[in-house]
Amino acid sequence: MIQRANLIRHVLCVVAIAFTASTHAAAAQDTEPKTVEDFFLLVPERYMDGYDLSFRRQLLHGDRRDLVVDTRNGYISYDESDNPSGFEFAIFRKSNGKYLVAYSTGAFYDPELGKESGTWPTLFLLSYEDGKWRDVTRATLPAGLDLKLAYKLPRQGRSIEVWDGRGHKLHTLTWSKDRFRFSRPAGK
Repeated sequence: MIQRANLIRHVLCVVAIAFTASTHAAAAQDTEPKTVEDFFLLVPERYMDGYDLSFRRQLLHGDRRDLVVDTRNGYISYDESDNPSGFEFAIFRKSNGKYLVAYSTGAFYDPELGKESGTWPTLFLLSYEDGKWRDVTRATLPAGLDLKLAYKLPRQGRSIEVWDGRGHKLHTLTWSKDRFRFSRPAGK
């Protein structure tokens, strides 16, 4: 009888431990960002040019006609007329199933307005793994690319357009094998 009670107690302990472990694993999985909105709300403010979490929440949950949220394609843009920079935000899937986050200002870049206001185009490429953010901009872009150019993120597709301050398209960078690479012109 005592052995049977000990066996039942042992089985119940094993079941309780297994249940607790699976609950913690499920909770950890639920905290992983899955959508562009999840990433948008999770990125630290230091990368978001003063768009604090409160503003980002209001932006996503408010009714703004200057906001585009395309969950299916992993893209958000905001270009309010009284805001000289605006921004684009996109996610790119990596080969390990995680995502790279891209944040760009300057896609709406006006050189004259930039001189007046002192704003410059910004591009950040960020990796989020194990609950930590890492700036991978230099490691993910082709070497020598000037970060003071304007970068137009894709609403659809995997290519970033690179523009100069005069409005001339200079390059196209395509997401391939967990890096952005210069695209080859058609026919070459």
